[in-house]
Amino acid sequence: MPRKPVATVETISAAVDALIAEGLDPTIERVRAKLGGGSYTTINRLLAEVLAVRQSQAAQVSEVPADLIEIGQRAVASIYAAVQGQANAKIEAIEADARKRIENADRARAEAALEIERLEREGEKAAEELTACRQSTQEAASRAERAEATAQASKAEIERLTRALTAAQADAQAARESEHEALQRATRAEDARREADAESRNEIDRLQKLIARAEAHAEASRGEIDRLTRRLEAAELEREETEKQRNELERRLARTEASVEAMKAQLEKAQQALEIARQGERQARDVAAELRGQLKVSGVAEKGKG
Repeated sequence: MPRKPVATVETISAAVDALIAEGLDPTIERVRAKLGGGSYTTINRLLAEVLAVRQSQAAQVSEVPADLIEIGQRAVASIYAAVQGQANAKIEAIEADARKRIENADRARAEAALEIERLEREGEKAAEELTACRQSTQEAASRAERAEATAQASKAEIERLTRALTAAQADAQAARESEHEALQRATRAEDARREADAESRNEIDRLQKLIARAEAHAEASRGEIDRLTRRLEAAELEREETEKQRNELERRLARTEASVEAMKAQLEKAQQALEIARQGERQARDVAAELRGQLKVSGVAEKGKG
């Protein structure tokens, strides 16, 4: 790697000698060209020192006539003034260019700082929106899970009541068959019935009480089914509200799609949970409708018997 040219008193003095030998004034540019480069400020300072030393040395030479010394001094002063003027002009140009570059750099730095501040505000706003979307999605998923749990619990309760109603109907049918059998026995043994009238009436009363309890149980089951039906309707309203909120969340998520890509899996999970809840609610409504139909048939049969 080539060494950078070094401006010293010796190298500048040699360059001045070479220029004078060529019949040229030792200006800063010419000296710098002889050196092959270097700092303008350093060359200007050292060239001034070399020329000052030479002027002093010329003044100390006693053998030189006074008029020749004066001519030499004027020549050196003229050369120094020319060199100094060129150096000052060059330095002023360099300083002006440096000031301009510094001003441009300051403006660019200020603009960059404003842009960074704007981007930071936008980043904070996007982070806040992302956090709000995540919270809303988590709340929607929680509501969907609660709705699904309610639907499952309602379905299980309806199944239990269905089994209880079936058992009550079986008990009522058995009671009616027992009553019919008792009446047949009374018909076949009318004479014996007179002797055991009290016992028969007790048996009939017991069977009628069994029927009344079975009908009361069935009525209670119908009331419970109505209550569960109302709960299912409330769950449906909650599900519709959840659906509206989910649609609003989807619109908000569309505006920040790039930031919330990772939440799509959670949203899909919430949608699946809602679909399961809908299926459970539909099944529950179907079962409730079937139970109401059975209860109506049972009630018509009871009324017909009465």
